[in-house]
Amino acid sequence: MTAVFYDQAGQRQRKRIFNDLVTQRTLAKFDELGKWLGKDVPVVRREEYIPGLYERLCFAECFLESGQPEAIETARRIIRTSDFAHCHFSPCNALQLLTKYRSLLDEACISRLNGYMEMMWSHFSGDDLDFVGVNDNFPCISTFVMLIGGELFEREDLFAIGVKRLNQLKGMLSRRGAPTEFSSPTYTPIQVLALAEIANLIRDEEVRNMALQCEERIWVEVLGRYHGETFQMAGPYSRAYTVDSTGHSHHARDILYAVLGDHMQVNPLNTLFSTENGQQDEVIHGWPAYMQVLSAWQLNTIYHCPVYLAEWALNRKYPFEYQATVEYSSSTDAAASAAILGPEEDGETYEYGAGSGIASTYMTAGYALGVSTNEFHNGVQTDSFHLLYKKSSPVVRQSDIRAVYANYIVNERPPMLTETILGDDGRKLGLQHQNSAILLYKPKLYANAIHSLKLSIQLPSEFGQVEEIWLGDRKLETYEAESTEPCPVFIKDGEVYMAFLPLMLTDHGRKAAVRIETVNRFVMISFYNYEGEERHFAKRELLLTGNGFVAEVRDCREAESFEAFRRQVALAAVTDRMYANMHTRGTYVRHTGYKRDGLTLECEYSPASEGIKYQAVNGAVPLVDRIRTTGLDVERLPFL
Repeated sequence: MTAVFYDQAGQRQRKRIFNDLVTQRTLAKFDELGKWLGKDVPVVRREEYIPGLYERLCFAECFLESGQPEAIETARRIIRTSDFAHCHFSPCNALQLLTKYRSLLDEACISRLNGYMEMMWSHFSGDDLDFVGVNDNFPCISTFVMLIGGELFEREDLFAIGVKRLNQLKGMLSRRGAPTEFSSPTYTPIQVLALAEIANLIRDEEVRNMALQCEERIWVEVLGRYHGETFQMAGPYSRAYTVDSTGHSHHARDILYAVLGDHMQVNPLNTLFSTENGQQDEVIHGWPAYMQVLSAWQLNTIYHCPVYLAEWALNRKYPFEYQATVEYSSSTDAAASAAILGPEEDGETYEYGAGSGIASTYMTAGYALGVSTNEFHNGVQTDSFHLLYKKSSPVVRQSDIRAVYANYIVNERPPMLTETILGDDGRKLGLQHQNSAILLYKPKLYANAIHSLKLSIQLPSEFGQVEEIWLGDRKLETYEAESTEPCPVFIKDGEVYMAFLPLMLTDHGRKAAVRIETVNRFVMISFYNYEGEERHFAKRELLLTGNGFVAEVRDCREAESFEAFRRQVALAAVTDRMYANMHTRGTYVRHTGYKRDGLTLECEYSPASEGIKYQAVNGAVPLVDRIRTTGLDVERLPFL
């Protein structure tokens, strides 16, 4: 392996800074019995923060890494007194402690960690943690656990499972451009971390080389989505929490800062770590101490990002495109703990089929627009539409960055910056061509006692309102307005112009077709299917409820003016209909078309089965052979 890796000396310095900050702020919050005494102000959850096993072991790693005698002894107490319960993440932490810090542990600590690993081998050996096309961060961690644990405990059977899983990942990255769990600001970084630690700690050279190749491919996904103007990994997001959707600091910024350092004007140090509770109006996932120690864990390694990929990201020319194919498993909306029925057992079956699709990102100096053709798994966390943009230039702080995303919402659940996730009550698919996109929605089937069905485009306004909103041809003086008929919504904010054109809005009875309102520091643009008395909807009724929008985005370099942009979009033609005939044998097909000067977008699919007949751009089906992007020779990438 002859690759030259980017700024590993700088990575070591930044690792030290993060570890020192966490140690300084939290060492005194553990007592002489290893009990947490901190009084972290609850931000998302109402209860007081008490670190679980995962975070406790992350704290122990920080304290051991500091080298301070008091911190080392506190780390030992944490390990000796922890409740070693079932967890998908903690065995990774336990093995990091046993391999990287063994000389600093006493026999009691080693015994507890060894005992925990013995308890967890059986679970980590099962095929639930193979690469089956769902949460790829778990299989990456389980691959680390089997490989490093297999070597450490001299268990060839465990090591063989790790090799099998690493080859499964190689196989997926040979078939597709990105993992199933693509572009997740929370979980893609954990994939990278696990692979980097395999390369750092494994003794088997062949396995190390394969881990480095897999890590390189995931760095392509991270840096292919990196928008250097907003210092963030752009969408679409397979799995996103509120902190991710709103564009705030989370794990993606952690690993980007680990590698790119001061090239990032907005980074975890001047946002999440600026005070013990983060900067003012910081969107916090859980509690500040929780986020900060996990950020330190993300930096407590050395990554192997090839120089050519870092330079590709740092020297990006706009406009820029990145598209990667992905595959997804079948799913339902049932919880993960739901019983698996045998083929001979009766029971209603309604599932989302497995398949493959494309996750696309288009960037200019002003914004990054991302759209996925399909959802990850059941789609509850998937931002199939996501927009990052510059509110101000130059971007020097978080308040200069804005985001836009969408959720289907049943019964008026309000978004909140202090909630971990709103969750999507709908199913969606998308089609993107550069700065234009179509998003098609329908509600999921699990809702009962329904009094409202709507699709809401959400603009977080934690740092102030957007500059200008037009409802049709009317400029709004306040952001509380509605229209009884579907009409486009135009937005100007900073240098960026947006238009959202409603598609089919199946009318089950409503007060307004389009409503704009401000809720909990969000501007919400909602397209309604139903608003009225609480009622029951038949499943077929929900399956054939259509919603969606066309999105057009420009920055001031792409359009003569906001007025000219509105005029151009107003000339566009939209068609959207649901049809059935003798040939469809009782099924329904949704056909959607959008035409403006220089562009035609079309999609035809079955809303019930979600089978896509075709998606077309200017009459041709978009073809992507795993990865298609600007400024990178993809043939040099591993496995392609």
